[in-house]
Amino acid sequence: MDRRTFIALIGGGVVAVAAGYLLYQNFMGAGPTKRKLALYSWEEEVFFDPPIVYNDTEYDNIVDLFNVFYPDIELTTSYYGDQDKMTADLLAGKKVDVIAPCVDYIPVLYENDLLEEIDTGMMENWDKMFPVFRNITGVKMNGKVVFIPTNYGTEAIDYRKDLFDANGLEYPQSWADFFRPWELGFDKLDNKKRILMPDDYKIGIAMAALALGYNLDANNDGLWELTDEQLENCKELLIEQKPYVLKYSEEVDSDMPTLMASGDVFMSLGWAPETLELQDEGYEVEYLIPEEGPLVFLCGNAVVKSTENYEDAIKLVDFYAGPIIQRYFAEEYWYGISNQEVVNELKNEDPDLVEALLLDKPQEALSVGHFEYPFAEGQEDLWAQIWDEVLSA
Repeated sequence: MDRRTFIALIGGGVVAVAAGYLLYQNFMGAGPTKRKLALYSWEEEVFFDPPIVYNDTEYDNIVDLFNVFYPDIELTTSYYGDQDKMTADLLAGKKVDVIAPCVDYIPVLYENDLLEEIDTGMMENWDKMFPVFRNITGVKMNGKVVFIPTNYGTEAIDYRKDLFDANGLEYPQSWADFFRPWELGFDKLDNKKRILMPDDYKIGIAMAALALGYNLDANNDGLWELTDEQLENCKELLIEQKPYVLKYSEEVDSDMPTLMASGDVFMSLGWAPETLELQDEGYEVEYLIPEEGPLVFLCGNAVVKSTENYEDAIKLVDFYAGPIIQRYFAEEYWYGISNQEVVNELKNEDPDLVEALLLDKPQEALSVGHFEYPFAEGQEDLWAQIWDEVLSA
């Protein structure tokens, strides 16, 4: 960040004087008091692997990096593996200032009065975001900004183009094609079980619903809901597809690259990062954004309602939306990012990365995409029951 580069200009003599002063203060028992700030986040957003390099120094965690820019703030961190735990901990009284939710949990957090309104006028990077991010349900609740998106990704379709060509198959264009592989020519294969599906009732049924043209958030309230008739139609479509499914996987992100590389799977639920990895290894894998739109995860940061450190919390939220972290998310994690200024820089430096991840076209994914929201009341049990019926059919 330009306004922060002054830190790199501090000379050795000044550093020596400052160090001596701090040593004296500590010796006298009057060391400087730092303001405390607590972050509760995903492990990969607390610890960086590989490290972030800034001014020729490696930083493998957010605490040390943030301290470079805000030495008067003592940042402490903890991390979670899923948002259910994060939400439960907050409801149980865990005291933190900043969290890193995804948009699917914002309605739940907001309903439980756990989110503070964010004054975007205090941020440097709000106005640098792509406009498409600013009015999404979840970013704003009841007209208030409560969530700052920093990274996103799409769940769409991966397919082995060379295997489709070798077997005279039509390329998929849609979720409808994914669920009707016989229309692509799969029936002429010696083994037509060439599709990898997630063993996940929420995602699996959502994919089928999109193939049937259903709106998962018909009420536009940030909650997923399907009618009984729609769920029954999704079940029928999933059962029709079942003879073509090689595996229902609980770990598609790890199974897909292996099974697609071996040629056992021709088509799967997929993500851009796994596609790039397979392409780097020489496989002709295509990443398709279906005509009906992809499923979309959108994650970022929010300020907890109980914070006593509001201004410092905004600084940390803004830091994640700023150039250092945003560039890292794109280059190392292969996420889509929200900061348009950073994307414009990357477009000049690494146009292949920008093109592969569609970094400069978030509206193409987000405007037609379907955000992964929580279930409306009573829906989860219904979806789980439908999924059990599909797997046992």
